[in-house]
Amino acid sequence: MIKKRETIFFIKTILAYVFIRLLAFTFRFNFMNPEVLKRLKEEHPPGNYIFCLWHQNLIGAIVGYMGKPHAMIVSASLDGDIVAKPCEWFGHKTARGSSSKKGMGALKQMIKYLTKENLPGAITVDGPRGPRHEIKPGIFELALLAKKPIIPLTVIPRNHWVALKAWDHFRVPYPFTKFDIHFGEPIFVSKEDKTDQFASLTLDLKQQMERSESLISEKFHENSLII
Repeated sequence: MIKKRETIFFIKTILAYVFIRLLAFTFRFNFMNPEVLKRLKEEHPPGNYIFCLWHQNLIGAIVGYMGKPHAMIVSASLDGDIVAKPCEWFGHKTARGSSSKKGMGALKQMIKYLTKENLPGAITVDGPRGPRHEIKPGIFELALLAKKPIIPLTVIPRNHWVALKAWDHFRVPYPFTKFDIHFGEPIFVSKEDKTDQFASLTLDLKQQMERSESLISEKFHENSLII
């Protein structure tokens, strides 16, 4: 029974990868403010960072950076394989774990990627199971320990289908669509920020991500985005 379940998940993983890979060939990307990353690299070498994004924007983030490997935390569950394996096949590196399973091992692996290998990182801050747009504190713990800044990342396809029954309202891009990518301002985490359980940083991060969503919605979607 276990082998059958694993086989089914493996087939789903292959299909997910093939689906995203075929779509990726048709995508285009509009980087709205690339100077944010350029300035970070100049002022804080080596310039790597931790992207934070909503889980619903995962596909755009994965394919938008196919040519530049990022390290990311993915759930250690069998469900997580459907995300982890395609990410790895796209050239990214994964640390498997979550707050409830193998979390410490994943955190240590991410710190190694960020500090020893100087890779940029990426985390879905409301994943892996939500609630939607509720930021988990793990992003700040990681940034503090790795001494790397957080960059709010918003990647939205101009034409897409929204899975309204999914907890995250996952955005599935249509073929030949263009993605609009907007970066928030870097957030640097200090030990003092931990005294209020990162409350002020959580508010700052959420506001930045909401502003990016609103900016893209106003400019390219006539305020019709389903959040």
